[in-house]
Amino acid sequence: EPKPTIVVKMGGSAVTIKSQLETLNETALDATASQIAAATSSGVKLAVLHGAGSFGHFQAKKYLISKGDKHPDWAFGFADTRRAVTLLNQEVVARLVRSKVAAVGLSPFPTASMKAKSLQECGALAHACEVLERGMVPVLHGDAVFDDVQGSAILSGDVILQELCETLSPVSAVFLTDVPGVFTKPPSEPGAQLIPEILVGKDGSCTLPEMSTAEHDVTGGIEEKLKTAIAVVKLGIPVMIVQVGTEHAAAALRGDTPKVMTILRLKDE
Repeated sequence: EPKPTIVVKMGGSAVTIKSQLETLNETALDATASQIAAATSSGVKLAVLHGAGSFGHFQAKKYLISKGDKHPDWAFGFADTRRAVTLLNQEVVARLVRSKVAAVGLSPFPTASMKAKSLQECGALAHACEVLERGMVPVLHGDAVFDDVQGSAILSGDVILQELCETLSPVSAVFLTDVPGVFTKPPSEPGAQLIPEILVGKDGSCTLPEMSTAEHDVTGGIEEKLKTAIAVVKLGIPVMIVQVGTEHAAAALRGDTPKVMTILRLKDE
């Protein structure tokens, strides 16, 4: 039978050290590279997307890239943002290739255009399909792109992730994060509980089936935080949120069910 396709999101805070400018989380990246190698050699087809983390956010913010060409030095800022995100992409690809994965980096910028911050086209998606069809692993990233109305904009990893899921119809989407899943409150706070399952209605509303302690504010906060995951689940694709570098991440990447995770799936209406 045809092997499953899984879309993987490497969170920026999972693969970089967010508080330190342009610093990789080497341990997490290397562990993930060998887990992806194991998954692909078992026949799973993976499409990877990574966040920017400490690569690019600083420049994008300083030069207001998401707001267009307002900043007097926006052109320089645009260039420096792209230098940073493509550098991270090269680093991610380098580690995958070192682990014997046929990973190919794809930048949205050359083929993407936005209009008033909404995506008009992104040729990198078709490229990603082609890369997958030929047995390789596409590695995409959020990027600074031109915008027909405001000059420039940020095409976020989250938008690319949704588009990838629509284009590829994977069996699941795996979010690699720096925590084991979604908690009832920040995991550092006492009494925080991992939420094993979140059911998503057709309208995008969430219910937490097994949490007696989950008040409404928990659900509200989750809906905001998990907007992208919810959008993916509404396409009929379950989302597994796992901690980067763990056996649970390895299981999710292989297409197995992790023991520790938060899974979001459609509520049976």
